[in-house]
Amino acid sequence: GFRGFCTVLLGISCLGVSQAQEAEKTYSISLTKTAGIEEDIYEVDNKKVLTEEYTIKEGEWVWQILRQKGLLKQRNLSEILFVLQALNASLGSLDLVHPGEKIIIPLKIVPVAGTSVIAASPPPVKVSLADLKDVDLENYTVERGDSLTRIIKGRYDIPKDYLYGEYLGMIKKLNPSIRDLNIIHPGQKIKLPVYSPEVVRKPIKMAMPQESEEKKEYVKEDKTKSSVSDDLGVIFTEMGEEWVKTGEHFIPLKSGSQIDLKAVSFPILNLQNGLRVMVDLNNKLPDKMAKLIESSWGNYRVLHLVEGDNLRTALDKILEVCNYPKISKMGEALELGGDIPIRITADWIVKLSEKQSNNRPEFVVINLNEGPVTNTPWMIKEYLNSLGVKVIDYPQGDDKRTEVVENAAMLNGGGEPASLIRALLDLTGRSYSTEVEIPVYQRQKAGFKLIIKADFFLKIKGRDAIIDLIGLAPEMISLLEDHKFSVLSMANEKDPLAMVSMTLEFLDIESQNGPHSFMAGNRDDSRNVKLTLPGVVFPDSRGNPVLATPLILPEEIAAFLSKRAYRILPLSFP
Repeated sequence: GFRGFCTVLLGISCLGVSQAQEAEKTYSISLTKTAGIEEDIYEVDNKKVLTEEYTIKEGEWVWQILRQKGLLKQRNLSEILFVLQALNASLGSLDLVHPGEKIIIPLKIVPVAGTSVIAASPPPVKVSLADLKDVDLENYTVERGDSLTRIIKGRYDIPKDYLYGEYLGMIKKLNPSIRDLNIIHPGQKIKLPVYSPEVVRKPIKMAMPQESEEKKEYVKEDKTKSSVSDDLGVIFTEMGEEWVKTGEHFIPLKSGSQIDLKAVSFPILNLQNGLRVMVDLNNKLPDKMAKLIESSWGNYRVLHLVEGDNLRTALDKILEVCNYPKISKMGEALELGGDIPIRITADWIVKLSEKQSNNRPEFVVINLNEGPVTNTPWMIKEYLNSLGVKVIDYPQGDDKRTEVVENAAMLNGGGEPASLIRALLDLTGRSYSTEVEIPVYQRQKAGFKLIIKADFFLKIKGRDAIIDLIGLAPEMISLLEDHKFSVLSMANEKDPLAMVSMTLEFLDIESQNGPHSFMAGNRDDSRNVKLTLPGVVFPDSRGNPVLATPLILPEEIAAFLSKRAYRILPLSFP
């Protein structure tokens, strides 16, 4: 048997809109075909019913169809629901229909002459906005996947005719910000009037019975698993899946029976690949019943959590049965090629699909943060997202997305050699002159004088130095060196990266040639993102690192390097 409040009911499906005794009633139904019109007229228990056959479409449910046809506004709604169930004997539950299924919808009900009409249920008490001021209210925060009716049904055993006839009107009055009851948003705060058969103007306080030690222990265990369920819901929602943990699940079986489960104890993960994973949080569902569900529905998987399971073990178990194309665990890396090679390691790397779509990433990277571990920087997350990789760090914490990133990261390297050399000399704080005429050799008596034009003239360790870009003859360079000049000639060099390396060496500035690896997070290599960038790294005049790279870096990567105090010198010649 089951303990506590996690109760599973297995039995023949009952009518959700009539009383228990009405569920056993045998209906007298006859059909009259009416020529010239599309509708059929049925006779149900001495009433003529004008009907329409309707085929369920993808994403529709019975209440939505009734609303579209204006039937929810009818005063005899309870009678309409009664007849609807009678006309559709195979319809086990009004909450569970399938695309392609045909149902018969009663459009108008007229008593046959000489018969009495079944008295409709008394309408609920009308309540004005002033009457609601003392009503006991419950505040609810909307979660992803919620609908208003699902929220209400998950909390109150409320008759459906009252729900759609009066209760939703109370919701509208209490929440004037909700313009359309069919549209609510995650994070939205909603006031719910606590339901009772009559609206209670003042809450009744009742003394709570003392719980046994066994009951207290059970509730404590359930709260722990409830927290795990909340965490799982956040993670799978971030992955783009649907985690349903409110309301009830109605699962019909091949035998015609139905299993009803409380979602709070048996949340269901609806995957985009069509699979549904039911999670038995407290290991209360018998194995035979789990097998019964799986044998009746090929797309259902039932997973039991046991005592001692935490978020990490629960997530690991669930991912294993989700039928994703590939799941890599800690120690298995995801390698991404391209201009910026990337190596990703994590607790889990899930390949969601064989190819990236416009609204769904190809990979999801999941890390469970335990202890003082930093998140993956938001700049890296956004860049990876553009490559079809979504990173989930849980709990998220503050990703410092609002932190200002300095605009000084990108430097101007110019588009030609002279501008590049000028930028290097400025960055390293060297004094220099350009296009300087230098007398190298002269004899006044003979009237002989040799003057050269230097592209860049400067002092290096007290010695005259020239950087030549136009191409001095070898003999001239030899003559300059004889006169104690240091000469760097790069007239024939076309590679800007090579020019940077040669200039830094000439200036006697320590530098590091790439490729260079950058770890995104402040954690070990087993759970991190490593980027590899080509280029040369050297210090500027203030000791800050500069990366001279031939790549045109994406804004996210530039912002990430800037946060690490790097200045970026782009190298590009036409």
